Amino acid sequence: MQHLSYNFRDPFVRLGPWEIAVRVATYENVYGLDPDRLTVIETSTGRSVVAEGLMWAGNQMKAPGRVTADLTFDGQTATVRLAAALPRTIRGVKLLITGLGPGTLTTPFGTTYRLPAQPVRLAYPSIELSTPLVFYQEESGRVFYARSLDSRVRRKRITLYQGTPAMESDRLFLELDFEDLGPEQSDRVTVPAWEFGYATDPEAVRQTHQRHVEASYGLQPWEERADVPDWARDIALVVALHGMHWTGYVFNTYAQMAAALETICQAVPGRHVLAFLPGWEGRYYWDYGTYRPDPRLGGPEGFRQLVARAAALGVVLMPMFGANCANKGLENYEQWGAPAEIVSVGGFVFQGNRPDWDAFRAQDHGWQAWLNPGAPTWRQRLLQEIGQVVETYGLRAIFLDTHHVWENDARYDLYAGLLRLREELRARHPGLLVTGEGWYDALGAVTPIVHAGFPEAWPDLLGRYCRIFGHLRWGDPSRGSSGVHEQGYVPFQLAPDHPAWLPTLTVVDGTLERAPEKVQRVLTQARRRLGLDRT
Repeated sequence: MQHLSYNFRDPFVRLGPWEIAVRVATYENVYGLDPDRLTVIETSTGRSVVAEGLMWAGNQMKAPGRVTADLTFDGQTATVRLAAALPRTIRGVKLLITGLGPGTLTTPFGTTYRLPAQPVRLAYPSIELSTPLVFYQEESGRVFYARSLDSRVRRKRITLYQGTPAMESDRLFLELDFEDLGPEQSDRVTVPAWEFGYATDPEAVRQTHQRHVEASYGLQPWEERADVPDWARDIALVVALHGMHWTGYVFNTYAQMAAALETICQAVPGRHVLAFLPGWEGRYYWDYGTYRPDPRLGGPEGFRQLVARAAALGVVLMPMFGANCANKGLENYEQWGAPAEIVSVGGFVFQGNRPDWDAFRAQDHGWQAWLNPGAPTWRQRLLQEIGQVVETYGLRAIFLDTHHVWENDARYDLYAGLLRLREELRARHPGLLVTGEGWYDALGAVTPIVHAGFPEAWPDLLGRYCRIFGHLRWGDPSRGSSGVHEQGYVPFQLAPDHPAWLPTLTVVDGTLERAPEKVQRVLTQARRRLGLDRT
């Protein structure tokens, strides 16, 4: 974590037991409130702060601009509403808070950080900060919390660290950052309210926040969702049938996938099985952007036979598609792909996680592009490619890989693009189940079934609306192989015993034959979910 190497000389304003300051970031510099042009007015509920000018470089320089802050405090909880105007494009606004003692910060996923020893920087939306709410328990026992009241998917960052030598190093500083969407940034910004304070009942805070999230994004409980077909409510087992690795190694042909399903359905009735197909289209990720059955796996006819055998068993097939990745070497990429490449508001082409596909340790694969489904050309490409496969083979479910990846794109609203993609898919293919990889709060409105980490500290935030199955990287029972996934080897595990979790079985080459006892543990878990086994 990097800091300024000097005292920025922020003018802090008292609010209850805390002191707060404000900074404004543009694409050229960062500005604070000019202490010589700052007015603080006492109100019946708190304070009103108006800065009629800004400063920069530790108050060595002055700049035009106006910032207002409406501060309220009821003895426990503070709410801060900020607005700024500058003669430059505003990237975002930072709220600094000091006055916290040493303690432990907890995220929705249950990850903990001990301060001051462990500085923490979290960004929403992401798996690490799936909703903009954190709890911080001081060593005194008091529980502090901070949350954003934004009703849209926009970047928020929560940072907590010990002060620098130039900034009272014996104090902790909490930063709450807001960054507007790239296409909407201008010389003015109104920041959604930040709420923070001491919680006598943390669970009540969580529930209040969840109601806010539910209303903001139109989340519906799993039992009431209109985007869940009736058959999907009966799923008791997800089987990940791995096809072809990025390097071309074949784990299962279509015929082997069908044979595996026939064996599995002897224990679990097929109508309760969802067959997930990563690497079904050929070389995993390499072929993202064009989806056709691969000749080495059995070609179109072999895939038809897999579809027919699965249907005879009652199993629904769910092939995997890349929601925002494609191979730049595909035909006409410059027409449908290049205009959709994700570009950050700062001007960087998004590189994603850069997997070590070939184990050469370079992690430098220029063929892989990250694209924004908010861009019309890529969204239409996806609709075309997915639609052709769904219609040709009569499929009832699809999986959108990496759809949880979010970047503040300079040109297109990524989350709005996902919503539109989902709506157009369902309009063209009524009854189609659309599932996806990861999750953050608003993403629960896009896909009702996901595979990602589970918010252990707050399971209802996901489990109330969605069902979850084991990630495709989950190791298979025979040797812990992650199949087509780049992680390589992951210990075999069972899905947690929770109503929102679907038992999950990873099948690579030789899984069923080499580890029948471990395979049976997963099948037994599914049978218990159906009430077929009591022990």
